[in-house]
Formats: sequence, C-alpha cells, structure tokens
Amino acid sequence: MARRDDPLCRSARLEASGPAGLTAAAYLASGGTPLLASETRLGPAAPGFLVGAGDVGAPGAEVLARVLPEVNPDALGTEAEGRLAELPAAWGGAAPWVALGGGGERGGVVFRGSAGCVWCFGETVRTLGPPPTGVLGIALGALGALLFQRLRLGQGPALGGRWCTAPGQVEDMALRRCAKCR
Repeated sequence: MARRDDPLCRSARLEASGPAGLTAAAYLASGGTPLLASETRLGPAAPGFLVGAGDVGAPGAEVLARVLPEVNPDALGTEAEGRLAELPAAWGGAAPWVALGGGGERGGVVFRGSAGCVWCFGETVRTLGPPPTGVLGIALGALGALLFQRLRLGQGPALGGRWCTAPGQVEDMALRRCAKCR
C-alpha cells in the first residue's frame, strides 16, 4: 500500500507513445509513483518493457491500466501532480514537469520543479523535437524518471536540462532563458 506522505507516491500525468515515455513509466511505477496516462495512442516503436506488438495503436491509458498493476499494485493514479511527457506536449498544472525530446543524434530531458521558471522551461522545450527511439530512447526514459523523482524529493536544480548521447553519456544542456530571466 502506497504511503500518502511519501513524495514519490503522489501521482503523475504521463503522455507517452514510445520507448522513452514508456521506460519512464516502468521506472516510476516500480518506484511507487502512481501514473495517470493520457489517451495518446501507442506508436510503432512502443513495444518493450510494458507493451507488446499487439498494443501498437491502442490508447496508452488503456494499455497501462492493464499492465502497470503487474509492476506495482498501486501504480494507477486518479489525480495527477506533475507531468512527464514525450514531446510534442502541452504543459500546465503543478510541477514537476519533465519533457522527453530529441535533437539530432541525441535525446534531451528538460525539467522544472515548482521554483523553476515556466517561461524558461517553455523556451528550452520548444527547441526540441520528439524523443529518439531504440536504445537511446530507453536510456532517455530512465534518465527522465530519475530526474522526475529527484524533483519530487526536492533534490537538484529547480530548472535544467540534460542531453543523453550514445553510448549512454549524459551532458548538461544549455537552457534558453526567457526575456525576464536573461
């Protein structure tokens, strides 16, 4: 049974259709974070940890409602505080926010805690495309889940970004600053 006073046990909204977001879902659910998944349909690269080839095209919420309780009986959320999403995505609601995207031959994670600037987050996220697939997408999802959990625990910077490159290297991402924060 999830402890309500544990920050990692507060629900998060998930928007994912591919390996990056679904890998993050597996890590978050196994770590105790209940997920409220969107109706985004699973893409052709989705099969992996949680979903099979027969799930491609199905709504993510439907598939995850079936498989997440096998990972953790408390893995399904009803209300979301925070958001983890594959790009492109819309942003709103309470932090933490974690965006999984890509740029060229690398994956990017942009994250924002409650004290992070919403506008700087947006300026940085809009420079990224969809996340990579394959092994790099899986590594990106694991990194995104870790950063989400760190924000929930109040650790790390309130705003930041990381690049994930093959073969599993992580580098700081230069953030784009809004007019107010420049």
